[in-house]
Amino acid sequence: MQAFKNRLSQYAVINDENWELIDNISTKTVTYRAGEDIVRVGEIAETLFIVNKGWAVRHRTLEDGRRQIVNFMLPGDIFDLQALACLEADHTVTSVTDVSILVIDTREFVQLLRTSGDISSSFWWAAVQEESILREQIVRLGRRSAKERIGHLLLELQRRMNGAMGTNHKQLPLPLTRVDLADALGLTPVHVSRTMSAMRHSGLIEESRGVILIDDRERLARICHFNTDYLHLRRLDFSKFSMANGAHHISPHANGKANESGPPSSRSTRT
Repeated sequence: MQAFKNRLSQYAVINDENWELIDNISTKTVTYRAGEDIVRVGEIAETLFIVNKGWAVRHRTLEDGRRQIVNFMLPGDIFDLQALACLEADHTVTSVTDVSILVIDTREFVQLLRTSGDISSSFWWAAVQEESILREQIVRLGRRSAKERIGHLLLELQRRMNGAMGTNHKQLPLPLTRVDLADALGLTPVHVSRTMSAMRHSGLIEESRGVILIDDRERLARICHFNTDYLHLRRLDFSKFSMANGAHHISPHANGKANESGPPSSRSTRT
């Protein structure tokens, strides 16, 4: 649950009373082995899931077996919110590693949102981020070179993992195969391997035993045109609303935009 709290803390100021509401929500822990489906396309979603540990992928698979990964489920991520409307899943979520999942009953979750406007607003902000990630994925696939696609995705995953863990590490544990990266980036596994080899030789990344080291993040960010704006990491205090020209205005908890170098180290520290 700590990774989940770290994630919410990136988006909103949540007071102790609301944290207590979150702590008191009923959850059941379920473990999935690597390669198991957590959500299957066509199933009616009845529960929500929070990734406690491990990685999973959200993907669509065509009839001939070709797969497109549209997003990665990391520690702290919550899915699938279509369960709130009892909709059939239009995608599949599959574990990449062994995954520990916290299962939440949708009725209790809805009651939580009704109880606290601040909590419901933070989930709304998290949904805004996921939609932005999907938009960036379209740009990544449609307009970036192979090196830019790989570098951009690595920086995104590094930033998201640091946010979930409350760290600012240059290392990124990457339990993804070349096939996984290829299916996410619209490339072939061979092209991914060759491009990453070239990136290693040019000093952009180091790779050892499933860990990627990005020593000079600013350099890689310049090359692949990466910034964190689309991740919407500015923390907002949803309790501070003012009326400006007859419209609601949300006052940020702190001035300026998100720091691209790392996540907050505590609830009171902005990104």
